[in-house]
This record gives sequence, structure tokens and C-alpha cells, in this order.
Amino acid sequence: MIKSVKFEKSVDIKSKEVFFDEKKEILFLGRSNVWKSSLMNALFEKKDLVKTSSMPGKTRTANLFLVNNKYYFTDMPWYGFAKLWKEKKQDLDNLINWYLEERMQYIRTVVVLIDSKLWPQESDIEMYRHLLDMEMDITIVVTKTDKVWNNDIKRVISLCEEAFFWQTIHLVSAKKTIWVNELKKELFKKIVW
Repeated sequence: MIKSVKFEKSVDIKSKEVFFDEKKEILFLGRSNVWKSSLMNALFEKKDLVKTSSMPGKTRTANLFLVNNKYYFTDMPWYGFAKLWKEKKQDLDNLINWYLEERMQYIRTVVVLIDSKLWPQESDIEMYRHLLDMEMDITIVVTKTDKVWNNDIKRVISLCEEAFFWQTIHLVSAKKTIWVNELKKELFKKIVW
């Protein structure tokens, strides 16, 4: 399904007036260290197209990747806790909100990533409710499933279903590429309508 992918551009709070076109888009959002970039690399079947870092909270711009010369898959900055001063965190929150509002009509789904080792955090639930208020389509993805036991996965699914109003929960392991193809098919269903 992904025939070509390339990094297109970055947008930050200072350059936000420089904008775009009408391509359909899928956004990836999550707390710091939820492995957004790793999941996107797994979806793209590329090792390091989307930059990853051992330091949590490294993504600080909206990074757009052009897929099949038709769609954007966008790696957004993190939300929630990370070791960053308050002013910078507010800039990132502002960027996320601005981006969602500006691109609302082109965004086909927002992929909200949940860390299977931490379960849904208050910031995840707040983001989910914010997206619901904006009437955005939301795809919940639980990451790092290779790092928890089966019984814990069942507990995470149960907690996510409760926190996210019984929405379908997708499980993935970017590291071992488990269920990545299934997620890719689901995302392409949403982007082509």
C-alpha cells in the first residue's frame, strides 16, 4: 500500500503561517516516549526515515511525510509530561491545537498512541476528549505490546476501552512489527474515503 514515502517539511510555532495544500492527512499524537516515530518507521518499512531518539520528548515540530505522493502522515510533538521547561511545553501545546484547527478538514484520523506499560494517563484522556470535542476521527493504538505480559495486555485493553468509550483498540509492537500491517490497512481505509 505504501509505494513511496519521503520527508516533506517541518512546521513549528514560529513558522506556522507557512502552510500547505489540501492533501488528506493522518496525525500521530502521544505522550513523550510512546514510540510514535518508531511506529511510523515500521508503517513505512523504513529503519530511520522518521528520526528517533533515546531522549524522550525529542519531537518538537509537526513533521510531514508525503506518502504515495498523495497523503501526509504527520509526526506531531508530544503532549503530557516530559523534561522540558513550561514555556516550551506551552509552545508545543499551542502548535498541536493550532495544527488541529487549521488542518481539521483534511485530517482523516488522529492516531493517539498509548504506552502499554503506563496505561492511559490523564493527559491521554484529556487529549481524547479534546479531539472528541473537535469531532475528529480517532484511532487508539496501544504501543510496546512486546514489553508486557498477556495478562497485562488484557488489562490495558480493558482500561483503554473504559477510558476511550469502548472504541476499538489497536495493539502494535513497532520493534517486532507485530500487528503493524493490520494497523496500516485500517489507516488506509480511513484516508481513502
